[in-house]
Amino acid sequence: MRYFQNTSWLMGEKILRMSVGLFVGIWVARYLGPEQFGLLSYAQSFVFLFTVIATLGLDGIVVRELVKDKTQRDVLLGTAFGLKLIGAFLILPILAIAVQLTSNDNYTNLLVFIIASATIFQSFNVIDFYYQSKVLSKYVALANT
Repeated sequence: MRYFQNTSWLMGEKILRMSVGLFVGIWVARYLGPEQFGLLSYAQSFVFLFTVIATLGLDGIVVRELVKDKTQRDVLLGTAFGLKLIGAFLILPILAIAVQLTSNDNYTNLLVFIIASATIFQSFNVIDFYYQSKVLSKYVALANT
């Protein structure tokens, strides 16, 4: 029963986020227009190529280790937070170099760096790993919506 509730919370949160994201995406596209929306999409895609590196593939590993060894919870979460934060800060200079290799204008480069700075805040999502390991996704779903 516990796993069914956990799955229900996760699915409900995902459906709600996708629905809201669809309407917000439509509204933003209509507001910005084709040219500016394309620029926003380009900047998001460019940053996404590098944020994959920043996460370091820690998500599944940390959850698995939290399930295995409950006594190391604080160490695992702290280490994961530190690694994700360091990865996010290392992505910014790498992006600065990559942006110089493109023929973007200054506005596009600024947009790329603003979007890339959001990866720093993704480091705080490590608390989600703890709730996943305890099969308590209700709290994560409520916080994400």
